Amino acid sequence: MVLVYNTAPFLPECFDSLLEQDYRNIEIIAVDDTSTDESLAICRDYERRHPNFRCISKPNEGGAVSGNLGVSLARGRYVALVDSDDVVTPGGYRALMAEALACDADIVVGRAARLTSGGISSTLFLQEPHVWHRRRCIADVREFIDIHHDGFYWNKVFRTEFLREHQLGMVPGLLYADRPFVHAAYWHSRCTAIITDLVYLWRVREERGQPSITQSARQGDNFRDRLRSATIEWEQFRDLPDADEYRRAIAVANLQRALFTAPGIVASPAFRQVFITSMQELLALYGDVDCRALGARRCLYLELIKRGEVEGLCFLLGITSERGWIAEIDGACYWKQPFLDNPEVPLPRAAMRLEFPNIGFFRLRDISLDEDSLDLTLDLHDRIMEGCAVWFELHSIQGEGSWEFQPEGRIGEHRWRYRLDLRGRECRPGSVYGLVLHYRTGDGIHGRYRIGPAMVPPGWPASLPLRSSLGSLRFSPEAGGLGLAVN
Repeated sequence: MVLVYNTAPFLPECFDSLLEQDYRNIEIIAVDDTSTDESLAICRDYERRHPNFRCISKPNEGGAVSGNLGVSLARGRYVALVDSDDVVTPGGYRALMAEALACDADIVVGRAARLTSGGISSTLFLQEPHVWHRRRCIADVREFIDIHHDGFYWNKVFRTEFLREHQLGMVPGLLYADRPFVHAAYWHSRCTAIITDLVYLWRVREERGQPSITQSARQGDNFRDRLRSATIEWEQFRDLPDADEYRRAIAVANLQRALFTAPGIVASPAFRQVFITSMQELLALYGDVDCRALGARRCLYLELIKRGEVEGLCFLLGITSERGWIAEIDGACYWKQPFLDNPEVPLPRAAMRLEFPNIGFFRLRDISLDEDSLDLTLDLHDRIMEGCAVWFELHSIQGEGSWEFQPEGRIGEHRWRYRLDLRGRECRPGSVYGLVLHYRTGDGIHGRYRIGPAMVPPGWPASLPLRSSLGSLRFSPEAGGLGLAVN
């Protein structure tokens, strides 16, 4: 089912990607939401030429209503939702349906990537690649709560009767309607399968004109809708005691997504007012949600938002340096900036504490590749390292496993060495392995980063690629950071 609204330049590519699927048992329902461009005419043309293509034209009520209508009209055992400016890979539905039928799954999730003018990229994804990096099947969302990071509807197939049985749909009028819908579906599912196949390409619109919803994130009405979606998610799990951990994990992720738009308040007074007021309301609703997993920078931003310290927030957001200064106090590390122990703006130190690697407070000092090993040196404050476990891996973008580095210990003040033995490694030619840093604190905070340009010394990327007979190490859009491309 395809949600169509004013995407005429992209519709033929989208529709052709569906009609040319390896999996042939497909009915396509295009729901046009009263487009003002040529979209409806294109839909009608495809309907005339293809017997398995239906076009529905309806009053303009938003994508959520269109999606719900499409699901209600679906006649297949499984249903998928597609945005009309995107593309499904040729084998996407074959892979999803093979897993769905093999597992009798309620939901099957596949890997997605961004489609840019330069090709396929994972760079703009944050935590989602962790969801997709290996195959698994879960009977209860609490077995793999991190699945919540993938709140998209379009890289999946849903069992049609499952959606109808639990009355799962999108909230009419809500722009960010996918996340409450998908997270509720995960909760009710008794078999959610994840595959590593690339099934969906999410287009980054680079032309002038009407931007996509996500590309309008720093507009006031768009931001209010984003936080309304977060509020709906918080409320929909309120009376489910067993869902508390899941609910809180979703809340923290929604705060992180909201803070992604925060730099927009520096230059826009209008957006600033909307942002501060809306965030204060959401934080009051969330109450005592533990936000430490967001890191010291974001925790301090949230503390300033709560207290209405707008000028201070703008000041911190305006700092352009990628490097953060560290103050060691009583054996712990803190972000050293003007609000640390400032009597004029009394903020809790805890909001500035560095308990694990935070972007800007660590980096790779060097990395070397030869026939036998891949070696790297991590710059990270000794006190931070004492309080958590830190490890690296190369994980296959195509789901072919991962290779974990061995720690070689401290080699100097705030400096740590890791080595990956490459001897005897067997891998498919053309495979791409992304470099990932993982961490876990003693009280259970855990996370990961793909290693991007901000995590290496300035100018260091000019030394890439590094080559060996196994492959080459470089910044890879497909890996979303440093990646090893196998020869």
